[in-house]
Amino acid sequence: MRLGNVSLPVLASAVLCLGALISPAHAVPSQPWYLAAFDHVMRVLVNNEAPAVQMASGSAEQQNNVDPAYYSRVTKEAGTITLRGNVPSDGDLKVLQGVAAAIAPGASVVDRTRINPGVPNRDVWLAAMTFALRQMGKLNTGSASLRNAAITIEGVTNADDDFAVIQKKVREEAPKGLNLQVALKPHDVRPFVWLAQLQQGAVHLSGHVPSEQDKVIFGHAQVLFQNLTINSSMEVAKGEPKGWIEATKVSLEMLSLLYSGSVAISDKVVKIDGIYSSPAMVDLLKVYSKRLPEGFTLETSILEPVARAPAARAEDMSFAAHQARASYNP
Repeated sequence: MRLGNVSLPVLASAVLCLGALISPAHAVPSQPWYLAAFDHVMRVLVNNEAPAVQMASGSAEQQNNVDPAYYSRVTKEAGTITLRGNVPSDGDLKVLQGVAAAIAPGASVVDRTRINPGVPNRDVWLAAMTFALRQMGKLNTGSASLRNAAITIEGVTNADDDFAVIQKKVREEAPKGLNLQVALKPHDVRPFVWLAQLQQGAVHLSGHVPSEQDKVIFGHAQVLFQNLTINSSMEVAKGEPKGWIEATKVSLEMLSLLYSGSVAISDKVVKIDGIYSSPAMVDLLKVYSKRLPEGFTLETSILEPVARAPAARAEDMSFAAHQARASYNP
């Protein structure tokens, strides 16, 4: 038989070995505590006595003292983790302080809690608060608020982390039975850089993109480049200038006028390199450039097409794309 991922024989051996280390002064002669504990575990697992034991161990007075609005909170800011609200006991507080020290080495842990034993379900509370502290370890700044079995995680991700990955991990790690609300924000970046490259039958999108806008940009690229493969490694971040989404759409439209090339946006500067697909596109690009939002500037380094073999043109563009990546890739 197994208890979770632990074999019961192994558990029995561990309990017995631990008991062997306890001095006689700490043991009851008739039945040491560790044998009684192991006996209880066996009876619960084999005879399913857990409900009866729980009912017997909790008095009517304790059940009446349950706080229906039990509230606990943890915050992380400027290298400090602060514990607030209710904790069931001093022992539970020490557990939280230990977890906080482990997930944020070197951080200060401040106690602003109060002891309130009226927690509706201590096991659920402890699992939720431990989960909350682990999430604080993933964030630059943030908070977690727990009210009974409902928890809200808020905060800003670290600059080097993938926003989408962090969001996914928070949801995956939540204990079962919790009502989880997640309100994370991506980190701020300066400069805010985005890049699109058109070469060898594909368009690759990379760099920074505001939250919820990556699908918009990807969809716009699919409309413009219907016969090409669209690849994306865009990373969600904050710090985009006003008018960024409109400028990015126009930049993709200008890129679609090229045989091959790239467009990069760094804050409010748009740079385009490459080769026109035909001479007619020269004047058309000037028309498109006037659609850029106010405050954005355009810099171009685009060659007009010449009569040469496709292979030679591709070789030239390979060099141009390499230069663009070296200069503008975030």
